[in-house]
Amino acid sequence: MSSTAPKGRPAAKRPASSQTPGAAVPGPLVFSPAALRDYTQAIFVAAGVSAAVASRLAASLVLSNQSGHDSHGIIRIPQYIRDIERGQLDPRTEPIVRRSGPAWALVDGQWALGHETARFAMGEAVERARTTGVAFVSTMRTNHIGRLGEWAEQAAHARMIGMCGGAFTHPAALLVAPHQGAGRALSTNPMAIGLPRASSPPLVLDFATSITPEGKVRVAKEKGAALPPGSLLDRDGQPATDPNTLYAGGMLLPFALHKGYALSFMVDALSVALSGADEPDARGPGGFESGAFFLAIDPATFGSFGRWSAALDRLAHRVRSVPPAPGFTEVLLPGDPEHRARVERADAIAVPPTTWATIVEAGRSVGVGPPTG
Repeated sequence: MSSTAPKGRPAAKRPASSQTPGAAVPGPLVFSPAALRDYTQAIFVAAGVSAAVASRLAASLVLSNQSGHDSHGIIRIPQYIRDIERGQLDPRTEPIVRRSGPAWALVDGQWALGHETARFAMGEAVERARTTGVAFVSTMRTNHIGRLGEWAEQAAHARMIGMCGGAFTHPAALLVAPHQGAGRALSTNPMAIGLPRASSPPLVLDFATSITPEGKVRVAKEKGAALPPGSLLDRDGQPATDPNTLYAGGMLLPFALHKGYALSFMVDALSVALSGADEPDARGPGGFESGAFFLAIDPATFGSFGRWSAALDRLAHRVRSVPPAPGFTEVLLPGDPEHRARVERADAIAVPPTTWATIVEAGRSVGVGPPTG
């Protein structure tokens, strides 16, 4: 697979203040979002993905970076290229509806790009909910679906309440210990909820049920940073903060002790057990198992969208009007950090040199060179 390196884009720049005096680690490179989207698309087209699908994937990955979630942005490019090379990800297939009813569907991802499966599944839920008021879609044979907040927002932008979650059950993805346990049993099992509003951005909850998502451990590892205390155990069950510990047999902990563990368990059940994603005929190469769920609710079913939006605005005002606690300047709403990050990163995204090096290596593996000036 080969391709010509993308031309005519801004060259990578280092911010003048990015290098801390005396620091051993060089500062980040800075790119325009458009440059990263073009480069990402070129890499995946060279890897066999159609131009349209590669464009959507590139937009999703860069949007994750712009939203402040570098853990689900372009850092994933090498992972997806490896998945294509080993046959886990089929760049040419598409998700399909295997079975369905008026208010539900079972989607077979057919090991297509996970972002495509998620977008398709939430779209199916939204369209069914327009008629039935509520619709649930379960997926099987699903690759990594990226930042779940994007799919919750997809529903919210269609004036639907959106909810989704996902889980892996193959051994390599079991990185989280159950509460009171000292061994791996769960994946990070994220979930997201998006609430639409008439004249304001959606309110979006999006988090892993582990204290720290694996992707953020990866980011910390590449930055040479430590993890917060209480988020990680080593292989012997002892507390650790070095992100390399996770990749040496360590394990993440669920957030909020038993509460996060119980929520993670439920996300796993709704994602995998319900869809049959762990059945023998649903397993991918190497025993890979993954599933997800997508729920859409039309708030107009219970009254009108205007009434819903006004009530949500009152709730938001009530919460925002609370005086900030000592050490804080304001009370935030779900989704505020992401919206603000998009403003801050509208024109420039910083990428750690170690992350960029792995991306360039992945691009060159399919014949695509890095951006040039």
